This record gives sequence, structure tokens and C-alpha cells, in this order.
Amino acid sequence: MEANGVYGVFYRAFEWIAKLAIVNILWVGFVLLGGIILGVFPATVAMFTLARKWINGEQELQISKEFWQTYKREFVKSNGLGFILTSLAVILFIDLYFFYHLESGMSQIFFYLFVVIAFNYLVMTLYIFQVYVHYDLKLFQNIKYAFILGLSNPFHTFSMILCLILCYIALEVAPASLLFFSVAPLSMMFMIIAHRIFNKIEEVDRRNKLAG
Repeated sequence: MEANGVYGVFYRAFEWIAKLAIVNILWVGFVLLGGIILGVFPATVAMFTLARKWINGEQELQISKEFWQTYKREFVKSNGLGFILTSLAVILFIDLYFFYHLESGMSQIFFYLFVVIAFNYLVMTLYIFQVYVHYDLKLFQNIKYAFILGLSNPFHTFSMILCLILCYIALEVAPASLLFFSVAPLSMMFMIIAHRIFNKIEEVDRRNKLAG
């Protein structure tokens, strides 16, 4: 029996708070299970998978079981993605550091060029997990598609950045909540924003098929 009225609102709010807290704890636990380095990406993919399923209306999920199954299934592939993204980040950092410390006009040009590239890389990372769990793509296709979505949807990208800032402020105000509400709420917000883009794309595809 579903609760109604004010009580129902509070009930659903606390239900979501509990869900996100559980997912956050699972994320921390499975990151540690993978020795941190090998645990971050599969745990994050599992977290975004749950967020996507909830948004699609699959509310009656066994959270721990779903998280564990996704973690196992995506362990190798997601770590492949992690290796690519980490390698790109390291290369960008080295290039930025190198050109920043060179004292010549040409080095400054290259430095600002890599600043632009680094910004685009960061924008891509805002979308990479949503793309990964929503589409069945190869690793580099995930990166390419996340990059395109990030640049072609500036309002949604700005919304994600704003969510990041708000979450950072909230954790600064209440650092004790780090274990329970550090990444799961953010993944849910990111997935909601990206899901709107996915729906628009799929609607355009449907219209094009009907028109064709």
C-alpha cells in the first residue's frame, strides 16, 4: 500500500535517502575490494547502472545483488576504460607541466592548446559513465560519444558542473556524510541529466525512421 499526502512525500524521500546511502557504501566497499585502483571503475559502472535502472522505472531492485553482478560482469571492460582514461589524463598532465615550465612563446601556445584539450577531456568524463551504461559500445566509441554529447549540450554540461559544485559545498559543510552521500547522489543527478539527452536523441531517431 503506497503512502499518500505529506507522509507519502516524507516516506519516499527517506526511501531514496536510504537507497543512495546503501549504494554509496557499496561503492566505497567495492572500490576497496578491487584494491582501489582496479575497483574504482567497475564500482562506478555498477553505481550508474543502478541509477539508470531506477530512472527507467525499475524500483524493486535487490541493490546489493545488482551492484555485485554488474561489478563482476563489467570488471574487465570497465578497467580497460579506466586504463585509457587514466593514460590520457597522465599524458595531458605531463604535457601541461612540460609546456608550462618552458619559457618561450611557442611553449605558451602549446600550453594553452593543451589547456583546451584538458577542458574537453574533463567535459567528456562528465558523460562517460552514462554513455557506458546506456549504450553497448566499444571502449573508444564510448569516449567519442561522451565527448560529442558534452560539447553539443552545453546547458546540460553546465548543469553537471553545477551539481559537482553543490555536492562539494555540501560535503564541506557536512564532511561526516562523506561515507554515505559522496558519489551516489551525484551519479543519480548526472544520470538524470544525461537521460534527458538520450531521450531526445532516441525521439529524433524515431521521427527520422517514421519520416523515412
